[in-house]
Amino acid sequence: MAATRSDVGVTIGCAPVEERALQLGPDDHLVGVLAAPAGAPRGVRPAVLFLNAGVIHRVGPHRLHVILARQLAARGIASLRLDLSGIGDSRPVPGALSFRESAVVDTRSAMDCLATQTGAHRFVLFGLCSGADNALATAAVDTRVVARVLLDPPSYVTPRSRARKLVARVRRLRTARAVMGWAAALVARRVRSRFAEAARARAAGDDEEASGGRGMPAIADYRARLGALADRGVAILAVFSGALGERYNAEDQLFELFPELRGRIDVAYFPAANHTFTERDAQAALTARVCAWLQASR
Repeated sequence: MAATRSDVGVTIGCAPVEERALQLGPDDHLVGVLAAPAGAPRGVRPAVLFLNAGVIHRVGPHRLHVILARQLAARGIASLRLDLSGIGDSRPVPGALSFRESAVVDTRSAMDCLATQTGAHRFVLFGLCSGADNALATAAVDTRVVARVLLDPPSYVTPRSRARKLVARVRRLRTARAVMGWAAALVARRVRSRFAEAARARAAGDDEEASGGRGMPAIADYRARLGALADRGVAILAVFSGALGERYNAEDQLFELFPELRGRIDVAYFPAANHTFTERDAQAALTARVCAWLQASR
């Protein structure tokens, strides 16, 4: 592991924050930026690790990771903004590992780096979308992970979420005639969709278990993973945006599906925010919520 340049100081409010670019990993092929409170004691608090959202490099969507990292450093919490192998400034490495397996290896290497740089031995993983999935996979195999912040993690349609969507649509249509026309079109679409799904199932030769969405784990598997982490005492903040439609359209929808997790997992819902929290007001609200939660969860 090697530093690529000297510390750079910034001031957030009245708090001095130091940032340093690092090369890390067995072959120094990974690149990350460490943000730390100037002069803070080593190893007192968990350190935060920001994981890539898809193929967006370490600054995060609309610089979200930079904003959060500096706000956390101003509150005494160190963090590392990481580029996984093959993303941003990190070199790809040859090998037979899948993307998920490689992400877990890289994340654990980054925790080793954070331990050396900050003295931390406990870690918080922060991830949006695929970053949330990588955080889940890493937490499952590394007990140093004591908390996770997940933005738009796997979410699933529930009967109540369908009903909420239906009620909202009917209210927007206003007239009985418009409602009847929309209902007829909806029924026709669903009939066509069912026929198409049946044809795909016959072509595939098997019945796939509904997972609630493309690329998401089966509901039973996801319930087991969350439950296992909660049993281990891992603190979880699941954050949902308003971009998920009927997959998430109410504050407590997670507990409609997993009632046994109520009181064991914290949830935040931002109905006015899009998937990447583009708007400044949405970013500010998210930053305040995450910072407050991490300070309370230490």
